This record gives sequence, C-alpha cells and structure tokens, in this order.
Amino acid sequence: MSEPASLDNLFYPLSPRLTMLLATLFTQPGAEDLSVLDFLPDDDAYQLQEKAEQLVQLDVDTRIAAVVREMRRQIEFAGLVGLEAIEPTWLLYGVKGEQPLTIGVVLAQLSASARSRILTQLPTVVRSRIPTKEDLRDVKPSVMRIVRQAFEGRFTAMPSPPGQPTNFYFRDIALLESRELIQLIRALGIEELGAAFLTIGRRKLAELCARIERQAADELMAAVKDTDPRDAMNIADAQMFLARMLVGLKRDEARGVDLKEAKLRFQRELFQKAGLFRLARTIRAERPAFVRQLAQRIPRTHGLLLHSYVARASEGPVDLPALHRLQDLVLYRLEKLAARGKVNPRFLKFTFCYWGEEEAE
Repeated sequence: MSEPASLDNLFYPLSPRLTMLLATLFTQPGAEDLSVLDFLPDDDAYQLQEKAEQLVQLDVDTRIAAVVREMRRQIEFAGLVGLEAIEPTWLLYGVKGEQPLTIGVVLAQLSASARSRILTQLPTVVRSRIPTKEDLRDVKPSVMRIVRQAFEGRFTAMPSPPGQPTNFYFRDIALLESRELIQLIRALGIEELGAAFLTIGRRKLAELCARIERQAADELMAAVKDTDPRDAMNIADAQMFLARMLVGLKRDEARGVDLKEAKLRFQRELFQKAGLFRLARTIRAERPAFVRQLAQRIPRTHGLLLHSYVARASEGPVDLPALHRLQDLVLYRLEKLAARGKVNPRFLKFTFCYWGEEEAE
C-alpha cells in the first residue's frame, strides 16, 4: 500500500527522532548499504526501511538537498518525540513526583493549552512552586534540552504530520488530534454495537435504547440497519461483547444524579468502550509502537483500556482479509466524519487508500 513519496513528504510519517537518525545515516559514506538497519531495534528498522529505499532511489544531488533541508527543519524543532502531540493526561502522569523546577522546565516547552491543562490538575502546593517561563529565562538552553530529552524518554515518539496532503493510509489515524480521535472512537463504538445487535435482535436493542438519550438511540438503530450482514458478529461473540461492555456501567440515579445526566454518562462510557474495542480489533496485528502512539493521543484512562483490549484481541490467528475490511471501515468512517466537520476537513484533501481497492486489483 505504498507509493513513492514527494520530496516534501519524503520523511513522513517518521517521528522527529527517526527522521534525524535516517538523515544522519545518509550523511555517512556508504549510506546506500542499508544493512546498517539490521543493527537497529526492530520497530525502528521497520519504519526506516521503506524511507531509506526511497532515498537510495534519488540521484545524489537531490538526495543531499532533501537530507540537508530536513535536518535544518528538525534542528528548529523543539524535541525528538513530539510531546505536543501527546494527550496532556499522559504528560501529567509523567511529571508526577518530579521537582517543581523540573516540571517548570518541561512545561515551558509545551504549548500554552497543554501547559494550562497540566497545571490545573496539579496540587496547589506543587503548582505554586513551579517556575514560569519568565522565571526560566536564564536557564541555559543545553540544560532545558537535557531535561526535555530525559522526560521524552518516557514516551513513544509521535509521528510528524506531512508537509502537504498526501495518501492517507490506515496507520495515519495516529495523526488525528485527541478530540478527533475521540470522535472517531465514538463513531466506531456505535458501529460495533450495531454489529452486535444485528445478531442479538430487536428486543435487546430496544432495552438498551431505553437507557440512552433519543438522539443516541436513533444513531444506534441506524447503525444496526446500516451494518452489512458479513460484518455482523456471531451470537457467542455478540453476547460476550455486550456483557463486557456493560460490566461496570451503572446508572447514577441511585446516587442522586439527574436521570438525564445519568443517561448521558451511561451512553458516553458505553460508546467509548465499544469504540476502543473496535479500534483494538483493527490494530491487533500492528506493531507495539503504533499501538502506543494511538494510546498517547487519547486520555490516559482510554489509552490503558485500549492496551488491554488489544492484548485480548491479539489472542488467536489473524484473518487478514477480515482485518483489512475492519481497517477500511475505520477509514470510511473517518472520511464521513471529515465531510460532516466532526474531524478537521483538511483530511478531505488527502487521498484515502483502502485495502479493498488494492486487493481488488
């Protein structure tokens, strides 16, 4: 599912760290001998192999110009992991237990919104001792860089966005912002529930619809109607799935919560869990680094649940045609969400690449 990248997107979607590693390799004599990749960790070698082959295919002058331009761009970049792309709850967990000065150095290198979200969640006694960006003006850049790199080491490097619209493959969902990915997960949850209730039947569907808001019930009934019979779960899987989704989800009226609010909480958690379950099924055969990237894009509680679902979904053999169809359904849903403005419409400028199109050739 890959095509030669344009020079603007030659290093896409490598993380800043891998981009610099690849660019550095091509500044050395004998870089065309890609056997050096065998000495890298599997995840790194896997991601670098295709890009390295594309660089080798370029004429020497074009390759040198592309490498130099990218190295200059990366030097201007603040870090090698892409902390700005990581959902703030992960960063908040990462700074817990650190000294206020260390926290201040880390926060000073984040966006204002991420910095604000982390600060509001810290205990007042800690927050009051954290230096501001102005307080850190005299700290040497080398010290700031060392602290940041040590902090970055706790996370998986995030992919860098392309310089311009290009082909959009399933793995590119890791480029979605947190809000966009959560929207996609919700939509996938409704689809997964639809696949279950197409098998379970209308009576159980009606029982669940009575527990959620009318609009959400309409979405769920529409999902059941739109589910292709070949995507329906078998009865055993459907029953197990629904039991797993509903466990721990309790109505809150008994605790004094308004009925409307209770329904909203219930359906929000249900759709999130079901969506994470569907997402886990689509990434069960992906490399661990990709799973970690997706998890870091969403709130930490969601990300940990995704990891647990992936572990369960990874048991047993992989049916590649079925897996590819699931991934195509994710891309199709994302394309529809972009058309409706639920995720950034900029993705409509990309060319969505489906497995079905390739496998039909």
